[in-house]
Amino acid sequence: MSELFDDRQWMRGFPPADENIISASKGNSASWPERRWSFSNMQQLVPTKTVWRGTGVARDLETKTSALNELLIDTEEGRQLSWQEAIDATHTDGLAFLHKGQLKYEAYTGYCGPHNSHLIMSSAKSFAGLLAEMLIADGKVDEDAFVPHYLPELSDTAWKDATVRQVMDMLISMEFHEDYLDPSSDVWRYLKSGGMVAGEIPQEEPQHLAEYLATVKKSGEHGQAFAYREPNINVLTFIIQRVLGCELQDILSDVFWSHIGAEHDGYYMVDPAGCCTTFACTLRDFLRFGEYVRLGVGKGLNDGLIFKKIVAGGDPVLFAKAGIPAMKGWSYKSQWWVRHQAQGNAALARGAYGQILYIDPANELVVAKFASSQLSPGYLNDPIVMPMIDAAVDCILNA
Repeated sequence: MSELFDDRQWMRGFPPADENIISASKGNSASWPERRWSFSNMQQLVPTKTVWRGTGVARDLETKTSALNELLIDTEEGRQLSWQEAIDATHTDGLAFLHKGQLKYEAYTGYCGPHNSHLIMSSAKSFAGLLAEMLIADGKVDEDAFVPHYLPELSDTAWKDATVRQVMDMLISMEFHEDYLDPSSDVWRYLKSGGMVAGEIPQEEPQHLAEYLATVKKSGEHGQAFAYREPNINVLTFIIQRVLGCELQDILSDVFWSHIGAEHDGYYMVDPAGCCTTFACTLRDFLRFGEYVRLGVGKGLNDGLIFKKIVAGGDPVLFAKAGIPAMKGWSYKSQWWVRHQAQGNAALARGAYGQILYIDPANELVVAKFASSQLSPGYLNDPIVMPMIDAAVDCILNA
């Protein structure tokens, strides 16, 4: 076990010692370092809804390993790290590289393993963005329609004159302070209403996400700048469910999970009203989903045209206004982060504490990464993670 894991045996023993128990009632499941265990064991802690893998045979991942363990990583901060030092420094729980459908590298640390479902946090937003693009292509959703056309209950909120496209591309101006490093930030009130933070919700506060959305007001004009704000994803998933008349876990199973050759069911955490929030799956199934999207031959993916639209990216000028130093020259499109590169763009589904699904069509590569970092913003590790990916691509392509 890595030195990043202390010698306390979280939830081990019959029963575990009290100081090693992680539970929602104790309120320590999202604490550090307890989250290193809880992110791979969330079904023991909170209510969830299953995303069925279907009846098909799991897609085999042919293994042809590369010598990534031998790489030295030159970080953007001027340090040189061994491969293992880079894994440890980014609190990686699982990391895998798939090239042309071949599994080139797979590693786990700590409490994660090949059959452990791990939270992917906001990476699940990208599933919804892809679903929305498919509905637009199918004529079932109008990207230029205002949100209340589909969700009239939001007619007196920040989204009253926001288009579906603006929601998809995070171009909404709202009164919402999103700073995970500030415990007084609106995002923590939002997370509590979504059941993603342990503890009883005060009676005067929104009791679930639909109630919370009704409290969010507009601030400024939409479409002027990229602003990553968590409530937008609930607006988008509510639109998808309202249009299709199905719950999100069933939509995801029908459209994706039952077609990617998954080994395991996935699952969603839910808010107090049963609304799906963040998603969990195994690392290998995360890879399989990425490969399914990269190839673009699945149900409703229009022979790759849907993903090509996404990976082309959004407006870098609007994105730059957010002032994220680690992502200079990037953009955002349909709930995907887009890394613009001369050799071809890569699209990322990414989530708090270091979750990443990296799809690089030009190099026929998919990378899946699970982590449980001490600090929430995933981009804080980009000065190490992006050079890791680039070094691995060079190693794999030149092997």
